[in-house]
Amino acid sequence: MSDLKQRPNKLPLPPMLTVGTLIVCWILDLYLPLGWEADQVTNLMRGTGLLLIVVALALDIWTLMTFRKFNANFRPDRAATKILMTGPFAHSRNPIYLANVLIVAGFGFAVGSRWFVLGAAVLFFLLSELAVKREEAHLEANFPTSWADYKKSVRRWI
Repeated sequence: MSDLKQRPNKLPLPPMLTVGTLIVCWILDLYLPLGWEADQVTNLMRGTGLLLIVVALALDIWTLMTFRKFNANFRPDRAATKILMTGPFAHSRNPIYLANVLIVAGFGFAVGSRWFVLGAAVLFFLLSELAVKREEAHLEANFPTSWADYKKSVRRWI
């Protein structure tokens, strides 16, 4: 059995990419601030950032509950046990990764730093290239028929 059929992701694992992006953005913000002007950082902007974070965390929880409900593997370094097509997966093939990008962007608005907004764009690209493409190949190798049907009916992100 090929390595791709056994495990979709290798290092760096998607959670490492998300945490790493948050850390790099935080360090950049400390030493090379790239924020908005003080008068531009409004309560509405901070509230929007916090709302994005809360929505993203709710999406993460909903996704994990869906994995648990169907007794499916959620770890990106282990083989998929089934393709989920319900709950958040009826709207996005990658709800956890979508939530992770929203969390990083939310931090940008909540703390008034453009680094996090730029970091969200970089994280989107990294997750697409280093996780999503491998996971899709893994699902196609393990569930060719159901993956093809699911891929046609649900978009990659939203």
